[in-house]
Amino acid sequence: MLGLLANSDGRSEIVQAAVSVFLSEGVDLVLHCGGIGGRHVLDEIAPVGGAFVWGDRDHDRTGLMRDGLGLGLVCFGLLGDFAHAEKKLAIVHGHEKSILKKLISEQQYDYILCGHEAKTEDQTVGKTRILNPGPLYGPTRSAMVLDPFEGKVKIVAL
Repeated sequence: MLGLLANSDGRSEIVQAAVSVFLSEGVDLVLHCGGIGGRHVLDEIAPVGGAFVWGDRDHDRTGLMRDGLGLGLVCFGLLGDFAHAEKKLAIVHGHEKSILKKLISEQQYDYILCGHEAKTEDQTVGKTRILNPGPLYGPTRSAMVLDPFEGKVKIVAL
């Protein structure tokens, strides 16, 4: 099970709340789709383990990478490419629309995980399912739990 986050923008307390829900749902890996907003956010993800990409507002990229690695997290930089539960996944923030469009048009992934947009998204284009857990700010704060093998998604309101 994967826990998906995006656009925390430094709000470690809401990340901590999301991680608590993830643990109760059996999540074993947290993926942050960028818009982290500070190294302290990574501290909340570390107990579960996971990976992240940089977003358009993540200006301290070297610090995030260094701290993330020190916590045992994987820093993919701008684009992550990995396999999980026999599925091929890509993770991007989504602010670079040309990259996102290219990933979708290539149809090489079962899932593309992204953030940036201030809304949840679950759409399928060809064989690729695009998921955005939504932002961790504003009135509709949310995260997602994904079972990539079964294809089940649960939107978690925070």
